Order: sequence, then structure tokens, then C-alpha cells
Amino acid sequence: MAWGLIVEPNSACSSKYQVLMADLGLEPVCVQDGNAARTTLTSHDEAPAVVMTELSLTGVDGFQLVREVRRHSPKTRIIVLSSFVTLRTKALEQKDLLDIQGILAKSAPLESIRRMLYRVLGIQPPEPTASATLPGPLPMLASLESPSPSPASTASPVSASALTLARERTRLAQIASMQLVDEGPPDEVLQGLVQETARTFNVPIALVSLVLEDRQWFKAHVGLSGKLLEERGTEREAALCAHVVEADQAEPLVVPDAATHPVFSGNRLVREGLFRSYAGAPLITREGTVLGTLCILDQKPLAISAEQVDGLVALARRVAGELEFRAQLSKSQRALKLERSAHAASRLQADVLAAALNGLDDAVVLFDHRRIILFANESMALLAERNASELMGMDRHTFIRLLSSRFKDSLDFLRRILIPEEGPYVAREDFELKSSQRVLRWMSRPVAFADGHFGQLTTYRDVTNEVELARSRS
Repeated sequence: MAWGLIVEPNSACSSKYQVLMADLGLEPVCVQDGNAARTTLTSHDEAPAVVMTELSLTGVDGFQLVREVRRHSPKTRIIVLSSFVTLRTKALEQKDLLDIQGILAKSAPLESIRRMLYRVLGIQPPEPTASATLPGPLPMLASLESPSPSPASTASPVSASALTLARERTRLAQIASMQLVDEGPPDEVLQGLVQETARTFNVPIALVSLVLEDRQWFKAHVGLSGKLLEERGTEREAALCAHVVEADQAEPLVVPDAATHPVFSGNRLVREGLFRSYAGAPLITREGTVLGTLCILDQKPLAISAEQVDGLVALARRVAGELEFRAQLSKSQRALKLERSAHAASRLQADVLAAALNGLDDAVVLFDHRRIILFANESMALLAERNASELMGMDRHTFIRLLSSRFKDSLDFLRRILIPEEGPYVAREDFELKSSQRVLRWMSRPVAFADGHFGQLTTYRDVTNEVELARSRS
């Protein structure tokens, strides 16, 4: 049977590509990194009909992988799907040189990806009908397709640029409102986290980098020296973290060897020998804004796995939680006194909390700093298929294991909902329910208690219509 290779770290994306390939009669083979892709190519007797790959990969970067695919399989069709604008632009520049047949944003509508796959493989797509759905067992994809060309396909460059500028203004305003940039010494807790990050990944440099309008600024850092240490940052043009901020969707950027990379080999800091490899996970607010990154750098090629990148993402959630927690603590003393007088932060008066939250459609759960459930509303009890009283006092690990069975891909849910073992965090991910085609958005942020501790307020919100509208406009 003819087969196709999917090289994609994001399992939510790779699962969609699998369905598209299967619809064309191809056996989809999925891997998460460049090394695994290389092994898969050499272990098959027959070359893949098509390779769909992200360009930000661990082990072997996407550009090198494309070159190897082309040497190994001259007739294989290659499609690049990436969240990173700069990487797609370079792929477009080298499209003929690398013999790439298709390049798309990963956030493109599934209908666009499907049609590109048909075109690249030289297959005539089926004619749409009034009641058309994708052939075969594809109910999920059918619900996500747009019956007519998406607005983005006809939108002018000016309108796209205006949207990008508006998003950037919102992002910079949030950094300013959180008062994250200061002239004092690095925060002690954040310093501890970057030191832990450097030790975990065995690298000399780790940074909490905030991407500002014209520069990146290091909120916390370890391993810097010279001018970088003195200025606590660089110009934005030299910041690989800026590529994470500017991506279409929030994802980690991995550059195993910048010295040989077609995009980053000319970077000033790479040329000066300050670093040779990079991995950065986005610092995402509950609203989905990317403030900057938690990143690691080394003077030699970076040998980390896709699983280790998941660990970096979890640490980035912890850093984002600390930033959010500190922003809350910097509120006016008057507001904090009001919270204390009402005992809302530490004593959690159940009657007031229930009246405020039980009427919500959103599923809401509140954890204390030990990851123990203090409160769950009726919508959360319905989602978990338990009584609210059964959830009270449950630890998060048990709760997440219980909840995973409600989602279409329970293993993917457990992987992507990974958080650090302790401390506040901020997180935001979308998951599809098993029993329907509904999409729930998991959002979590810390809340400051008057006794100095923190809790975690977590919601699961139905965003199916929002997701479908966004995809139709991509």
C-alpha cells in the first residue's frame, strides 16, 4: 500500500493530516522529529508518495530533512506546513532549489490543506455538492470545512498587515499593563526557574525573554556575559524569540544548528559565536497572548527530543504563571484589603462562589497551591460525569486522568495538559470531545490569595464556533 510521511510535533495537527491522507488511500505514518523521520525513510523499501512536514523540528531541522527526502526519494512530493512566517518565507524562496511542491500556514483551513494534497498528488478533487462531506469516516473534518473560499484567500495584504499590527499592539499593551519590565535585579523565583531549566537541558544559557517593540529584554537569565549581560537584551532583529511571538499560532521553535540553518546562519549573535542552537517555548497568557519565551541556547548543536520540548513547554507555563501571579500581587492595596475583608481569597465562602459560578456554561474548577480541588461548579461536574462533591478534595493528577476519558484522544490530552509539579502556571489548549465534534478550550491562570498563597482557576469552555470561524477565515 502506498504511504505518506507526516513529520509534525503537534499531535493535534498530525491527527488531522492522517485523516486527509487516509481519505486518499495512503497509509499515514506519523513521527514527531527529524531523526525519527530519517529512520522511517530508510527503513521502508518503498519511498513515500508524499511527505508533509513542519520546519521547526528537533534532531534534524526541517530544511535539512527536506534535502534528505529529496536525495532519498526524488519522486516524493513534499508539502511544508509551518506556523512560523519566517521559515515559510525562506521555504518559498528555496522552493525550486529544494523541489517543494506546496507551502502553507499550519493554521490554514483544512479544505485548503486537502486541496493542496490533491493538487500535489495530481488527483482531481471531488466536485462539491449541496450535501457534500468528505468521503469516508471524516465527520470531524466535514464540520471544519468552509463551503466557499475563505475570506483570507481574497483578503488584501493591507488587511492582513492591519490584523498583525492590531495583534502586536494588544500584545505590547498587555506587557505594559502587567508591568513586567523594570530596572531592578531579576526576580528570585524566575531566576531559580531559568537555573532549573539550564540544568534540566544541560545547556549554558537559559532566558525568560520578553519581546518588546524594538528589542527583547531578559526578565531572568543564566549564562550571559559581556554586553548581553550588561544590557539584559538585544535588538529585536537578532531575537529568535521574536519568531515565536510572530508565529501564526503559539508553538515552540527549535533550531538544532543555527550555524547551518538557511534562516538563522546569518544572525548576528550566531556569527559572533554567542550561540549555535536554540529552543524557545512561548509564554502564553490565559487570553492567548504570547509575551515572549522561556528559551535555552547552546554553543553546540542541540540534541533534545520532542518529549523534552514538551517539558520545556510545561516549564514555560510555570514561568507564565509566575508572571501572572506577580501582576496580580501588584494591584492596589485597597483591592487586596477588600479581598481580605470579604475572605474571598483564602476562605472561599462556598455559598457566594456557588452563586457566582454554578450558573455558568463554562466548566470551572479551582485548585489550591497543592493542586487539590477546592471548588468545582455544576458544569465541571457534568463534564467529569461526577457529582461536584466527589470532585472536592481530589488531587489534580487523579482529576486529569478521570477527565481524559471524555476527550477524543485521551493520550494527546494527557500529553498536552502537562504542567510543572509545583508553582503557578498559565495554560491554554484546545481539545475535541469524544462524544461529539465540540471543541473545549482549557484555560488556567493563578489567583492570588490574601494569605500569600495562590490557587489555580481552570475553565473548560466550548469554543467550537470560534474555532470553526477562525479556520474558515484563515
